[in-house]
Amino acid sequence: MLEDTAKLGQALFSGWWSMLSVQVPGFTFTFGQMYLGVGICTLSLFVLKLLFGFGGSGGESSRSSSSRNPKISKERQGDEF
Repeated sequence: MLEDTAKLGQALFSGWWSMLSVQVPGFTFTFGQMYLGVGICTLSLFVLKLLFGFGGSGGESSRSSSSRNPKISKERQGDEF
């Protein structure tokens, strides 16, 4: 049972590994190089987001938070979001 599972895993891994050496149609790089480049770009953007704090606020804000002195009519002062 364990040997069969190991053979299955080896077959899947070797098939996946051989796919990485196939060239992307119309380009001079392989799928492995493309995945590596995408991974490096993703990691770089994540580090930049952590260092500089850009990329979305991530939280909810009220409609009147963009102004220091919001002018809310008396009819709308008790509204809930």
